[in-house]
Amino acid sequence: MDESAVFEQVIDELEDRSYQPLVHVPGAHEATYADVLERCESHRITIGGRYPDVLGFTNTDRVFAVEVKGSTGLLRGIGQALTYQQGAHVSFLAAAEETVQQHADLLQAKGVGVIGATDTGVGTWASPPTSESHEQVVDIEGQLSVRLRHSDISGDIATLSLAQPLNYLAPVVAIDQHGPLASDELVDVLAAEYAFGAGDSARQSAVALGLLQGDDRYTLTEQGELAATVLHGYGVATLAELDAVKDDVGRATVFETHQPLAILLRNCYERHPEFRLLLDALRKEGPRIRFPDLLRRLVHEYPNVFLNTFCTRSGRSKARELIERGQTARLYDEVAVWKDVIRTNVLFNFVQQLKHIGVLAGETRSHSGAISEYDPDAKPWVMRDA
Repeated sequence: MDESAVFEQVIDELEDRSYQPLVHVPGAHEATYADVLERCESHRITIGGRYPDVLGFTNTDRVFAVEVKGSTGLLRGIGQALTYQQGAHVSFLAAAEETVQQHADLLQAKGVGVIGATDTGVGTWASPPTSESHEQVVDIEGQLSVRLRHSDISGDIATLSLAQPLNYLAPVVAIDQHGPLASDELVDVLAAEYAFGAGDSARQSAVALGLLQGDDRYTLTEQGELAATVLHGYGVATLAELDAVKDDVGRATVFETHQPLAILLRNCYERHPEFRLLLDALRKEGPRIRFPDLLRRLVHEYPNVFLNTFCTRSGRSKARELIERGQTARLYDEVAVWKDVIRTNVLFNFVQQLKHIGVLAGETRSHSGAISEYDPDAKPWVMRDA
């Protein structure tokens, strides 16, 4: 029985059990698994540097992961299913029934569930009696919630690339004032009325924070409507008025000069699952944080936040390879390695944003030079008192 046939039977069984599955299929195999991809959304969430074939929530909202094999490759599949225990409450190995049954006792002893598929359906379903490690479950739950709960907060927080987060409110003010706008119209309005040349970045960031919605024309989400209401109450109804607030902030922070707006922005950030996990990591590591120590916590407890938020595109691939090879420690112990995979933007613009919204204290020094010149001991991140 080949792997694609097992995959089909597994999806049938998961749906019958009211599980919510996402699947991962490498691009080269999309034609083979076309039927599966038509039925299920795909994911790019890693556990231990690997993509589970199936990942999602059970009917009781526990995270599950399934490694799918056919009649061969079972030993490799066992290793992968054991890895998935790091980020799932329950991990399964699915394969042709006559093959997987030969390893059932070992799998159950190691806390891995067994799914045996036949030509007519799933003949064996043995849930794992225990699971040995859940250190990344919180991270995986956050990632799955974005995909399966269809939150309006689904953008990549790496797109929040502007140092001054007040700029993310500019599209809200523009649409509140002018009504729905196409992307190019919105950019033109921001250039004309806000004297802002990075309108497209502001638009993308407002979408990432769940303030805007739309494809052809953008409108405000419920959160965007709430933000507009708060701005009105603060005396900001036009882009000129928002620009005056930004000028007033100057070289200080929004938190220090216009705290209600900082609280509004922070609430927008905290609605994003990835940012909530990052904030949790910062609180655990604080109050004074060396950047490599933060990387250590993220890599071990929130690896997808680390990969999606802190890494460059090429760095993401390098980091996954190191995690998969069991060389995770190099990502925070070896300066040359983490400086090679980290976005410089994290050390400057993102630090500035965290200061403006009141997460980091004003004394925190951002780094605007080359990443090779960054000294984490000289520029620690300092948490603002609650």
